[in-house]
Amino acid sequence: MTMRAYDKADREPPIADEQTMTCRAPRAVAMLVRGSVLACMVALMAGAVQAQVATSSSAGDADGNAAEGQLEEIVVTAQHRSQRLQDVPVAVTSLSASALNQQGVSSTSDLSQAVPGLVFTSQLSAANAYIRGVGSQLFGPTSESPVAVYVDDVYIANPQGNVFSLAGTKQIDVLNGPQGTLFGRNATGGVIQIQTLDPGKDLKLDLSGTYGNYDFVGASGYVSGGLGENVSASLSALYENQGKGYGRNLCTGDYVNQQARHNISLRNKWLIELPTNTVIRLSADYARLGNTNSYQRPQGSVSPLPGAAAPIGYPGEYNSNVGLPNFTRLKTGGVSMKIDQEIGSLALTSITAYRELRNRNALDQDQSSVAAIDLTWQTRFHSFSQELRLQNRSSGKFNWIVGAFYYNATGGFKDLLAGGATLIDYDEQKSESYAAFGQATLELVDNLNLTGGIRYTTDKQVFRLPSFALRDSQDAKKATYRVALDYKFSPDILGYVSYNTGFKSGGFNLLAPGNSFRPEELNALEFGLKTELFDRSVRLNLGGFFYHYKDQQVSIPSIGGDIIANAAGARIKGFEASLDYKATSRLKISGGLSLMEGHYTDYPGFQSYDTNGNPVGGPINLKGKDTVQTPEFVGNVSAQYTVPTEVGDFAANVGVQHNGGFFAAPDNRLEQPSYTLVNSSLSWLSNDKSVEVKLWGRNLFDDRYFILQSPNRAPIGDTQIQAPPRTFGITLSYHH
Repeated sequence: MTMRAYDKADREPPIADEQTMTCRAPRAVAMLVRGSVLACMVALMAGAVQAQVATSSSAGDADGNAAEGQLEEIVVTAQHRSQRLQDVPVAVTSLSASALNQQGVSSTSDLSQAVPGLVFTSQLSAANAYIRGVGSQLFGPTSESPVAVYVDDVYIANPQGNVFSLAGTKQIDVLNGPQGTLFGRNATGGVIQIQTLDPGKDLKLDLSGTYGNYDFVGASGYVSGGLGENVSASLSALYENQGKGYGRNLCTGDYVNQQARHNISLRNKWLIELPTNTVIRLSADYARLGNTNSYQRPQGSVSPLPGAAAPIGYPGEYNSNVGLPNFTRLKTGGVSMKIDQEIGSLALTSITAYRELRNRNALDQDQSSVAAIDLTWQTRFHSFSQELRLQNRSSGKFNWIVGAFYYNATGGFKDLLAGGATLIDYDEQKSESYAAFGQATLELVDNLNLTGGIRYTTDKQVFRLPSFALRDSQDAKKATYRVALDYKFSPDILGYVSYNTGFKSGGFNLLAPGNSFRPEELNALEFGLKTELFDRSVRLNLGGFFYHYKDQQVSIPSIGGDIIANAAGARIKGFEASLDYKATSRLKISGGLSLMEGHYTDYPGFQSYDTNGNPVGGPINLKGKDTVQTPEFVGNVSAQYTVPTEVGDFAANVGVQHNGGFFAAPDNRLEQPSYTLVNSSLSWLSNDKSVEVKLWGRNLFDDRYFILQSPNRAPIGDTQIQAPPRTFGITLSYHH
C-alpha cells in the first residue's frame, strides 16, 4: 500500500482563474444593458406619455398587520401578480421570514423541514430538490433541476448555485406541481420562489453574530436606506465557517463534513422609483462557498481494492477513510435588472439577468486509501436570460398576461482527471431556448372563474468535445398548457380543480460524451380547497394530485457522478394539507402533512448492483417499483409562544418534522429509514426591539438520516453522506 501525504495547499487549493469573474464583469454588464435597453426605452417613453395625461394618485400599502387573534395576510406572486394566498388556485406553501425562523430554516437545504412534500438531497456543492417525488440527483455544470429556483424572478439554472443562506430573505413561496405556463422552463416538479428584501427609504440596520458547536462561526449584516428622493439601496453580507467537522478522515486525520469553509455571500440591491410610474430594481450578488462533505461506505459494504487501509468498510458515523481528501470550492454571482412600468391600465415588466459559476472539486470515489478513482475537476457555467411580461393591472372579471422568455447558457467540465490522467480535458454544452406564453382568467358567473394558459417552447442543445472533434446537437419543440376552474363558496372558502402539463428539456451527458437524453413530460390533475375559518384565526388548505410521468429522466451512477437516462413512465398520486392556527395573540401553531404513493409503470433495462457494486442478475424491468424520493408520509408541526414582560419579549419556538422514509434507488434496494427532526429556539427581544439574544438547536434528538445515498459499480459500491447531527449555539443581534 502506498500512503500519500497532502499539505494544506493540496487539501484546499484555490479556485483556478480567480480573476475570471472579475474580468468578465464588464461583459456581463454590457450584456445586461443590451438585453434591457429596448424594454427600458419602451417602458420609459410609455411612462412619460402616461405621466402627462394621468392625474397623480396615491394608494396606501395593504395593511399587513393582522387584527388581534387573526392570522396575518399572505400575498404571493404565483401567477405573476400580487394576490392573496387564499385566492390563488395553485398549491402554494408560503413562508415569511418569521415563519422560516419559527421552523428553524436558515438555508435552502433546510426548506424540506417546513414543506412536507419537499425533499432535498445533496452531493458536493449541488442541492437537488424533489417536490412530490419529482426531481433529479444531478450536479453537472449544465444540469437543470425539474424544480425551478427563482431569486427575485431570476432563474437559477445550475443546482450548484442553489445552496445558499436565506439571510435577507423576505419570503419564500413553494409552488407544487408543474408550472408549465407562466414559469415554463424546467418546472415539471414545481417552483421555489425566493424574494429578497427591497431597500427602504428609512435607515435600517441589522447585525448578528453566531457561535455554535463544531466551532461554527457566523456573522451577517444588512443595511438599507434612501440615497435620494427616489433612490434606495441595500447591502447584505454573510460569513460562515465551521472549524471542526462532524467526523474525520481516518486516513489523513483531517476533519470532514464541514458544511462551511470560510463562506462569503454578498448582495447589493438598488430601488429606483421614477416619476414616470417606473420602478427599477438593480441587483448584484456574489458568493464563495466550500465544504468538505465526504462519501463513506455504508454498513455491510467493503472495498475490494487490494492494499486498502483498514477499515475497508463503514468508517463510523460521519467519518471517511480516503487517500484524496474530498472538497468543493465554488464561486458564483450575477447581475440583474427588473423594470416595472405602468402604462395606463397595463403593467409591463422586463427582467434581464447574467450569471456565472466556477467550481473546483476533489472526490475519492473509490472510498479507500488506494489511488484507484481519485478525481479532480473544474466546472464552468454562464447564462443570460431575458423575460418580458405585459398584463392588465386591475383585478376585474377578465385578467390576462402575455410574455416571452429567452435563455442562453454554456457550461462544461475542464481538466477532469483520474489519478492525474486526463479523462476529459474540456467539453461543453450550449443551450438556447425561446418561449412565448399567455394566461387569462375569466369570471364566468359570480364567484366562478375559468383559467386557461399556454406556453410554446423551443429548445436546442449543442455538445462539443474539441479534443476529439466531436459535435452533436438536438432540439425540441413543445406546447404546455393549464386549465383551471375555481369557485368561491364564500369570501373565505375557495375550491379549485386544474389540469397542468410541463416538460423538462433534454440534453447531453458531459461525463459520457455523445450520450444524450430526451425531454421528460408530466401531466397533472389537481384539486384543492382553501379555507379561512373562525374569524381568520384558522387557515386550512387541502389538496390532492394525480401525476402521469412520461420519459422520466433518471440518474444512473457513473464514474465522476451520475448520468441521465430516460425511464419509460411513472404514476404518482398524493394528498396534502396545511394548517395555521392563531390560538392567542401570543401563540401561533402551524402544521402540514403529505401522503404520497408513486411507482414506475415501465422501466426496462435497469441493472441492479449489490452493496459492493457487483451486478445482481441481468437487466430487468422495474415496473411496479416505488419511485425514488417519494415518502409515503411526511408531517410537520411548529409553534411559537411569546411572553411580553417589563424587560422585553421572551419567545419559544419549536418545530418537529417526521419523514416516513423513502427509497433512494429505482430498484428499491437503498432505503432512507424514517426519521424525526426537532428544532427549537429560545429568544429575548428588548423593549425597544433593538437587541435580541437567541439560543437555538437543530436536530435536537440527534436522529440519523442521509443527504445522499447512491449505488454504483465496483470498485465503488454504495456511497452515502450523512446529514448534520445535533447542532446548537447562540446568536446575538442588533436591529435599528
